[in-house]
Amino acid sequence: MDVTDGGAFEKLARDVYEEFGRLDYLFNNAGISMYGEFHHMKPEDWKKIVDINFWGVINGTRAASPIMQEQGFGHIANTASAAGLSPTPMASAYAATKHAVVGFTTSLHYEAEIYGIKVSAICPGHVDTAIYDNGYAIGLNKSKINDSVKQRKMMSPEAFATYALKGLSKNKPVICPIPMRKTMDVFFHLFPAAHRKLMRLVCRVVRDAQINSLL
Repeated sequence: MDVTDGGAFEKLARDVYEEFGRLDYLFNNAGISMYGEFHHMKPEDWKKIVDINFWGVINGTRAASPIMQEQGFGHIANTASAAGLSPTPMASAYAATKHAVVGFTTSLHYEAEIYGIKVSAICPGHVDTAIYDNGYAIGLNKSKINDSVKQRKMMSPEAFATYALKGLSKNKPVICPIPMRKTMDVFFHLFPAAHRKLMRLVCRVVRDAQINSLL
């Protein structure tokens, strides 16, 4: 289904409700990755990632929330990213959409509880899915980036799903199983000067890798 089509999303939610008589969960899981420096990105690149990563979440939530409000229960799980918890240089568009999802979801977590609706942001780190192979690299060497990412320790989709479902059962506003990213989030707020140095290092390493790949 095209998650950018709000009407199609509403029809899907209503069809599920009419067939089963209830709507327990909505998982807004569609998303794309996009690496690249801001000055390389065109307006159409921004529109593509915002339409899918953020408006897809809005469309799904708008489709499910009236049904859940009417029945008095339900849980909306919006897939964000660990990149939505702290800066992610060289992927500013991706980070922007994921920060938006986290901000929207954590706000709605409290706003919707009066209606019996639970809302959680799921923030995976590196999970072994096709998002990297199917993602976009604007002005960067995609294979070089993917090789670098895949050298890191990655969770299996099954392990991550188990962790996420456990967090949903506890109605956590934010579910993030990656200790390193949790540490980075704390690092970002408590040691801003050191964090800035680290982010500059990330930019330099990525740029150097791109230059070396062209030699």
